[in-house]
Amino acid sequence: MSSAAPSKEKIGPAIGRLASGVYIVTVDVAGKKDGMLATWITQAGFDPPSLVVSINKQRDILRAMNVGDRFTINVLSNRNMDIFKAFAKPHNDEKFDGLALKESLQSSTSAGPVFAEAVSYIDLKVQSVTEVGDHVLVVGEVIDGELLNGQDEPMTHLRKDGFKY
Repeated sequence: MSSAAPSKEKIGPAIGRLASGVYIVTVDVAGKKDGMLATWITQAGFDPPSLVVSINKQRDILRAMNVGDRFTINVLSNRNMDIFKAFAKPHNDEKFDGLALKESLQSSTSAGPVFAEAVSYIDLKVQSVTEVGDHVLVVGEVIDGELLNGQDEPMTHLRKDGFKY
């Protein structure tokens, strides 16, 4: 057996075929909304219910994701292409413009903005933050959530190369 590391050309397509959902992670810090497109999210535990989000170290949203902070995950469907496109480009200050938010949740009950047309939303409280290479793993305990449009199937994402978004 060879001890040489596998080539990116060989393992990239295999890693890229790990199917993932498509989500918008949002925060609201002192009335300022921020959000990012995310695909690397998975459940991490049942009791307490928890999820883990992998975020590139370069993302500004990490400043609002320290232990004790709150954030929201919006689950997207194929019907949510307007939301997807608004968040597909990083550093877009107008990304929330023209998108319907669930206003009844835009208060202390929600950690971050919730999209009215999302499949569901999940509010979390950051439990731990761990650096892993070029990303940070944020583990959050679920504190609230709701299925909003249960008739919609969540969007899935496959990549051609596991070393590129």
